[in-house]
Amino acid sequence: MTADNYRYDDAEEEAELEFLRESLEQMDNLADKTTQLLKVFDIRLKNLGRIIAPIYKSTQKLTRLYDNIEITMSSLDDTLLFFNVAKDEADTIRMGPDENELLPYLDSINRLKDASDALKQLDLDSASQSRQEINELLRIGLGNLSQLFSQWLKQHSGGIDPVAYHSVADVPTFPTDTEKLLSMLATYLNLVNDEVSYDLKLTKTYAGIRTRHLQKSLAQFGDMSNGYIRSNSFDGQMSGQNRYSEAASRSNPSEVRFCTIRNEHWYEPGSSPFAQYTVNIVKLFQAERDLVRRIMPTVISEETFINTADRPFETYIGTGEKMVSFFLSSPLYEVLQALDVYGYMLENDSVLEALLALRQRHHNGLAKLLSRLQLHLSKSFTALINMIRSPFKDDTMPKQTGGVHELLYNTLTFLAYVIAYKDLLTNIFLPLGDGHWNQGSLQAAPNVSQHASDPSDGLSIFQHYLRDVVEALSYMVEQGGKQMKRPALQFVFLINNHSYLARALRDAMYAGDEHSQALGLGDLVGRSALGRTESQIERSRKGYMATWKALMSSFPAASLNPAEKLGMFNQGLDEMVRAQKAYEIFDSDVRAMLISDATEAILPDYEAFLRQNPDRSPEFTRAMKYTPRDIQRKIGAMLDD
Repeated sequence: MTADNYRYDDAEEEAELEFLRESLEQMDNLADKTTQLLKVFDIRLKNLGRIIAPIYKSTQKLTRLYDNIEITMSSLDDTLLFFNVAKDEADTIRMGPDENELLPYLDSINRLKDASDALKQLDLDSASQSRQEINELLRIGLGNLSQLFSQWLKQHSGGIDPVAYHSVADVPTFPTDTEKLLSMLATYLNLVNDEVSYDLKLTKTYAGIRTRHLQKSLAQFGDMSNGYIRSNSFDGQMSGQNRYSEAASRSNPSEVRFCTIRNEHWYEPGSSPFAQYTVNIVKLFQAERDLVRRIMPTVISEETFINTADRPFETYIGTGEKMVSFFLSSPLYEVLQALDVYGYMLENDSVLEALLALRQRHHNGLAKLLSRLQLHLSKSFTALINMIRSPFKDDTMPKQTGGVHELLYNTLTFLAYVIAYKDLLTNIFLPLGDGHWNQGSLQAAPNVSQHASDPSDGLSIFQHYLRDVVEALSYMVEQGGKQMKRPALQFVFLINNHSYLARALRDAMYAGDEHSQALGLGDLVGRSALGRTESQIERSRKGYMATWKALMSSFPAASLNPAEKLGMFNQGLDEMVRAQKAYEIFDSDVRAMLISDATEAILPDYEAFLRQNPDRSPEFTRAMKYTPRDIQRKIGAMLDD
């Protein structure tokens, strides 16, 4: 390429560059102007914004005002409708609820309640007047619902016989559908009651109806208890504090009765009307508590149950106080019933305390009954042993028949029944201490046995008490023998009564473990007591034989001839047999023993006397009234019934 060509190209490039430079300068100028223009627009827009802002705010207020007007108009329309609710619902409310279709009636009450709440916000005379009409309808409507609640409750609250139902679950209450309706109605009434501030007395309504149901169901036990008291009380009963005295005669009829009348009707466990009362009131209370919880709202269920159980329980406590007062002045064999009642009450004490937890006074009433019973029981056992140790007064002397004394019979039978309650008694005896029955005795305690093997064990203390009772009975028999007017009768009395005591001990002995529930009197007092009683029988038998041998006291006499000796013997034998025909011997074994002893006492010596007088003069022959075989037959028949 030539130089001219190069020069030409450089000129073109310079022209293009110059053009570009000029174009860029123009664009810079245009950009500056545009920037200035935008700044002006920005300033103007800001000014426009400041101008428009108040107008926008006013527009928002107008929008809100419009919306509020719409809401107010709508609310006003609704409020105006509330003025007509009383008129619209009056017929429905006054007609009362349909038992088969309850919800429409509840809806009417809800509309009345809503209207009352709405009109309450208006400070207008017309609103106040409408509210009065609505509230009157509410009162009528809620009253109708309350009456329906009462009506449904009464349908199945006419009383039942709780004895017919073995457990709490078996006790009938309400059909399931009725129970659900009652629960729904109770819940609604309680809720509305709080909202409208009406006192519907729902708890009082339930308690009033179901209280009468419980009282009617339990009335038979109160009647039986009071009837038992009336039929078993007798004139002249004394208070427990003066029950036993040291006078020449026993002024207490109950004590005379125990000492002189053989009791043939002993208490059977569980048969006490008050024991049955206790079992069944607990059963019904538990069933009622469960029913209340299913029907009544939780917030008032416990209060409702307590109010329901209040009067029936007070009646129960009142009857219990009468029973305890009866026990305090009754014959000792009523202690068996008192023990049984005490056991039933003690067993159910914790259950009743839990059921009636909100009524401390209820528990106090029950606790007082238990305390009085326990005190009476402890005193009764002490009184029994004191009475045995001093049994014979002018009006309680033993009969001159030699039979088993009523006090011995009653006491041993009593002990046989008492042993069934030994678990209860061990708990009563333990806090009183070993030998407490011998403390403060009015007379010296004869033949007191050794101390309990373990003074800290209730059973050991109870065994010690039983040993002392057996010793006291043996002492009583000895004292009774001294009251007999004939020597032979004295020994018959001793043999008869000691044999009865021995048999009671022997028959009540078992080969089982000492701690077995089947322990009898013989087991509890030990074999040593039986051994001592059998020794006393043997001593009395020797004395009895000696009275028969006395009939032959004339045989050795040198001043009498054989015929005279026979005459005196015959007379004595006839008198002896005649007297013993009137004796009361309690069983065949004792009769056989007495006959054997009498025969053994007489026959050998009589036969020897006959052998010593072989020459039979006419006088001797006439005097010989009985042959040995005749005597044997005569003695063998003297104790026939």
